[in-house]
Amino acid sequence: HAAGVEPIHLRPGGTVRLNPLDTPGERDAHDANDANDANDAEEAVRRRAELLASLASASLGRALLPTERNAVELAVAGVSSDPASSPGAPGKPAPTLPAVIDALLAPSAEAARSVRTDVAGLAADGRNVALELRRLVAGDLRGMFDGPTSPGIRLDADFGVLDLSAVYHSPALGLLMTCAAAWLQAGVLGGGGGTGVPARESAPGGVIVVVDEAWALLSNLSAARWLQASWKLSRAWGVANVAVVHRLSDLDTAGAAGSEQVGLAQGLLADSETRVVYAQPHSELSRAAASLGLSSTETEVVPQLRRGVALWKVGSRSFLVEHRLSPFESAIVDTDARMVVG
Repeated sequence: HAAGVEPIHLRPGGTVRLNPLDTPGERDAHDANDANDANDAEEAVRRRAELLASLASASLGRALLPTERNAVELAVAGVSSDPASSPGAPGKPAPTLPAVIDALLAPSAEAARSVRTDVAGLAADGRNVALELRRLVAGDLRGMFDGPTSPGIRLDADFGVLDLSAVYHSPALGLLMTCAAAWLQAGVLGGGGGTGVPARESAPGGVIVVVDEAWALLSNLSAARWLQASWKLSRAWGVANVAVVHRLSDLDTAGAAGSEQVGLAQGLLADSETRVVYAQPHSELSRAAASLGLSSTETEVVPQLRRGVALWKVGSRSFLVEHRLSPFESAIVDTDARMVVG
């Protein structure tokens, strides 16, 4: 608000919707003479199917069966190729979650024939997935991702904020953050305004995506897998990712000891070239030293850092950096106001 930006508030039953199936700079896929258009369409289907498979897997609490994943892919391909909802063509928005769910519950005869089964069999394959995804459309999470992106919401401003504080304590926060991140990624890859120009070409200096409370994604296996993929693929598009956690032990609590969630969380840290470490309690020192490769001197310094001073680990180099705030910034980041008596 201080910079004149209105946050995008997402809440169940709210008036703002983001379509996680939006895709960056997608063109009309019906020109069979254009191989690039066909490739764009295939990539859009793959990305959408991967996202929905992650959401369904996270909601079901298990990996999808091959039959379920196949049903998702066929449903996404069907709604993506429907001329009535062909993205990229003027006035024809991207398919929505309700459309995919309908395609899962009532698949086409053509889709069933493509995998040598009948309509009833394919519907049975995708039913559990459809019912789990239906929660985002008609259940307790409706009103956020169940339709086209609300008019007027763009990502070509200097910066934007997706506010999920209304569902911060929801057990489905990981699902919601995954949906929001998918929409955000589509925006930044498409240059923010549906231009089809990669962010690195349309935005001087590239784009920075900040994921606050990253533990909410890391504790969810499918969401953590999706986040890891986004981390690795973003470099080609000139997008810098920032994940914020309170302490390194949050990475260990992403799942059970030795679980894939913990492995993914540790991999995310390993894939981050720059680590900014503020003062940590003594109970965190052994974990920080092992994870960040701290020297004995750095390990001694970390718990003594003053407020606003951080140890920056940039590749193999280390720096102590004092983060100075202007009066304008101090008023924004002050979280102690409610702690002051009188």
